[in-house]
Amino acid sequence: MEVPPLHPGPATLELLLLQGEHRSSYIWEGQLLAQTFRARRVDNMWDFLTSHPLHPRIVRCLQDTGFYRIVEIGRLQLDWSLITTLIERWRPETHTFHLSIGDATIMLQDVKVLYGLPVGGYHVALPNAIREYTGL
Repeated sequence: MEVPPLHPGPATLELLLLQGEHRSSYIWEGQLLAQTFRARRVDNMWDFLTSHPLHPRIVRCLQDTGFYRIVEIGRLQLDWSLITTLIERWRPETHTFHLSIGDATIMLQDVKVLYGLPVGGYHVALPNAIREYTGL
């Protein structure tokens, strides 16, 4: 069985309505960008948490909701080159990463495995509160 040559770009632009504005087009055209993405702000939350322990009531609420595991994990060292590469491969139209080995989608179950967060039961959604807070 003959393996077809690897094509780094999309086979068709039918679904990729935003391709003209997407960073990945530079890569497919052979232009590599030297810019690596960085966080827009420095967040000192973990430094604050290490010097100011959480109140037991807050810890209990975080444990009850399953989010305390994130506090236990603590600060993660980020690989900015990997994040930049994933951003370049992200397709907002289809909510997938377009990789050379195929498309990949992050599922809720993936987050469950990585962070130990429960994904069953009722969801928490406060769209009106978020709209009021952000003014959107």
